[in-house]
Amino acid sequence: MSNTILLIEDKPGLLDTVQSLLELHNYAVITATNGQEGVDLARIHLPDLVISDIYMPILNGYQLLEQFQQDEQLHKIPVIILSAKTAEDEMNLAYQKGAAGYITKPFLFTSLHEAMKKLLT
Repeated sequence: MSNTILLIEDKPGLLDTVQSLLELHNYAVITATNGQEGVDLARIHLPDLVISDIYMPILNGYQLLEQFQQDEQLHKIPVIILSAKTAEDEMNLAYQKGAAGYITKPFLFTSLHEAMKKLLT
């Protein structure tokens, strides 16, 4: 059985590309284009892993992490942050708020996939 990944990204091109790569690696992928949609879909589908951007409309990645931490059903789901922000304070804030991983854009899919495999085993 394949793992279910919730991919949250507001840029359509990147969303489509990462979704295609994940599906090529036999993951079931659910997509959302903002953090609130992501939280709502996570509550419905309870994915095995979430990959989320930080800077998105409606609910950003930090707020998403906070909601996951406060939700009894969601707090154990690992969240990998994908962000163009490379500053150490951004990374530290994401980890403080509960991120299980942080990958900077642009990124190689192999880096993301390795981080995913560690969290899914």
